[in-house]
Amino acid sequence: MESIRRYNVERSCLRCHERKVKCDKNSPCNRCVNLGETCQYPGPRKGKRRAPKTSVTDVVSRLEQLERSIATLAGSSSTSQTRSQQQLPLPRAAPLSVPTSASIHDHIHTPNNRSPGESNRSHGVLVRDGAYIDEPFLSRVLEKEQELQSAIGTPSTETSDPRKPPPLKVDGIITNPLLTQMDFKSLYPGRYQATLLWQTFLARVEPVIKVLHIPTTQPRIFAAISRPDSARPEVHCLLFSILFSATTALLSDDPTNEQIRMDLRRYQQGMELSIYNSSFLDSPTLSSIQAMTIYLTCLRYSNSGRAGFTLRGLAIRAAQSIGLHRDGENFKLSPLECELRRRVWWSLFCTDARMAEDHGILAAEHEYNGDTKFPSNIDDQNISETSTEPVQSKQYWTEMSFNLIITEVHKMWVPMTRSVNTSSDKDQPSQILKEMKERLHTRFIQYAHTDIPIQRHGAILVQVLTSKAEVHIYQKALQKQGTDCSAIDPNAATELLSLALKALDLGLELYTDELLRGFRWLTSTYSQLHLLTYILWYLCVYPNSSYSEHAWHSVNRHFDLVDNDPSWPDPGPKWPMLKQLRAKALRVRHSQIISGSGSGSAESLADGDYAGQVEMNDSARDELLDMYNWDLNWLEFPDWNFLAQSSIMGQYGTGQS
Repeated sequence: MESIRRYNVERSCLRCHERKVKCDKNSPCNRCVNLGETCQYPGPRKGKRRAPKTSVTDVVSRLEQLERSIATLAGSSSTSQTRSQQQLPLPRAAPLSVPTSASIHDHIHTPNNRSPGESNRSHGVLVRDGAYIDEPFLSRVLEKEQELQSAIGTPSTETSDPRKPPPLKVDGIITNPLLTQMDFKSLYPGRYQATLLWQTFLARVEPVIKVLHIPTTQPRIFAAISRPDSARPEVHCLLFSILFSATTALLSDDPTNEQIRMDLRRYQQGMELSIYNSSFLDSPTLSSIQAMTIYLTCLRYSNSGRAGFTLRGLAIRAAQSIGLHRDGENFKLSPLECELRRRVWWSLFCTDARMAEDHGILAAEHEYNGDTKFPSNIDDQNISETSTEPVQSKQYWTEMSFNLIITEVHKMWVPMTRSVNTSSDKDQPSQILKEMKERLHTRFIQYAHTDIPIQRHGAILVQVLTSKAEVHIYQKALQKQGTDCSAIDPNAATELLSLALKALDLGLELYTDELLRGFRWLTSTYSQLHLLTYILWYLCVYPNSSYSEHAWHSVNRHFDLVDNDPSWPDPGPKWPMLKQLRAKALRVRHSQIISGSGSGSAESLADGDYAGQVEMNDSARDELLDMYNWDLNWLEFPDWNFLAQSSIMGQYGTGQS
């Protein structure tokens, strides 16, 4: 039978399509005729359904509904008032369009459209190097004080403290110029050195960054050490992140040791090359994300710039791309893989806000909409690759307890903050804080032996985090009194200072405790900038307080460690601003002594380190007397970026620790 050409055929017949061979698109085609098979073509394509036409009435209705939602989220008391402020006239000739999320965001934050409760809220500020800061208290300070704004910025080699080494540059993960210039094998340590670093990792890093399952990880690591050529790219990533983290811990013991610093840079290059070779951006794996989690946490010790913060966002996106924000049980994964996915996700997510704090950025908790469960409170020996049933949490201190403390506190921030911001019952936030303390004590602290370093670390960390939460509750109550200093109850401000000093001193104890020396590489990166900001604010407003001596002692103790301890890492771009703020507080106190109204002596100003500054000429004295009248009414109280959440954030059920 003569084949008939079908000119309207656009696709191959079904048989040719299955075989992935070229079809001549006749009916029947020659290949089907030769094979003696029935030639069939797919049916006609269904036409695309057109979306129903949207009328002007529909659009207006949607806009009204959107405005009501915005008014509710923003805390507006009057929908009609918000509508009159926010609705924009639609040009007759312009086509109607649905507002984008960006346009809605811009519209909400237009100054003329602020709700009454948001009238004093800052929109953030761009500082001199282009960095954006939206942490409420800090951005408010920088908007008003050009002197402080000029002091803040990303540290550079030219402006950093000459007594401290320059930060490690992060330039090899996204694009790597070393790829064709360096022998990858030359970056590997000797087997004995690698073994020692593995033991250092187990003792000083793994207990506080618990994202691995050691019984299954150790064979892979030693196989990569012994046979580098046969290791997979993601195992190279994991190995070099372990080498880098262990060397970071050793560097904190001997920060002037150039050999250790050279090794650190070598292992960083190995990590960057491994990540690059593993196609991390396109094909992340659980192992490569584990490696990034360890690497980025330890990188903070050697680089406090924005690179680490940006890379953590990249790691979170990579984790989302393989579904770590969804619990592994949804995919019927093994119990071990479920646990590992949970460990990695919550480690990444809970530390994001702490890194954001270094740069004055509010972490976007509202972006999390996953359902990943918390890791189980277990030891690694309680689960294996052959486990088929989900493991149950243990009622004692385990290898996961320290990390779960952070995760549990993280869980409580949103309900506590929501109650602070919205509840009319002033005792409700305190009740939530009380429940949090009881939960932490019942689940973890009662089982902790404070003679064991990691358990002692966890017990003190609970006190630090709950003290910060208590500061937050009192701070919000004080803030409701208004931003005018004359309207604030001095006794309440002093009580808040006492809590802030307690939290600051506990943070210092984590670093100075000799038993916790092995974890100093991490504890020295814990930021106390919010507490210091409030304490310095208080010293400016109430320089003659009975707590002044204690406050100055704690402040100068912290500053002395940061500025003079060679093992203390670079504190980040906000530190110069805090130094300027301390200088202002010190000048206020000097002026009090000079005017005869102060209670202390010049020698007691700042533990003796700044006594010589009291000697000054008449013009300097007049300037300091003017400083006593420094207008602080514009200052809002500190709004810790990982504590202060709006009611919008509460609906997602996550917070920051």
